Amino acid sequence: MRYLITPLLILFASSACQEKQQKKQQLALPASQFSHSKDTLVQRPKTPTLSRLDSIDQANATSILESDELTKAQVNLSTKDSIIRLRANIRVDHRFFGYEQPNIQSKKLLLFSIFTNDVQDNPFQLKFGAYYETSGLDDKGLKLKYLRTKDDFIEAELIDVSGYPVTTIYFEKKWVDIK
Repeated sequence: MRYLITPLLILFASSACQEKQQKKQQLALPASQFSHSKDTLVQRPKTPTLSRLDSIDQANATSILESDELTKAQVNLSTKDSIIRLRANIRVDHRFFGYEQPNIQSKKLLLFSIFTNDVQDNPFQLKFGAYYETSGLDDKGLKLKYLRTKDDFIEAELIDVSGYPVTTIYFEKKWVDIK
């Protein structure tokens, strides 16, 4: 009988140790990554961390959405040049991109913004830069000339000092007042 009880005790102890070891392994996993759903562990998806540029973009876009007053670019069609002008006002926000196509998902070419972290050193690496106002383009020998309205967009030409077209740029219509 003694020979029969000893192996049973060893088997029981071994089984108990294995269960204890499995529980330790489960507890060693970071609790924040798992939730209990019935008797199984389900891994929670990690929330993506925003890059510095993404967080700047998100914060400034939110600020614009929450702003009561906004500065818009101006076009006076009664003048022969149809130049788009924007004067920054530190007390009134503005932030809008110029796009390669009349679609906000297309490539961004330039930015006008009141926010220093949008403009200083062109952090978004836009082909034609980032500016507080259109005078920043003037400093580089460039101007924006209104061409036409195309659905929800304004079609403009970026021109050099001699009036030669450099490229076509589209702005959301809501950011430009046409007189």
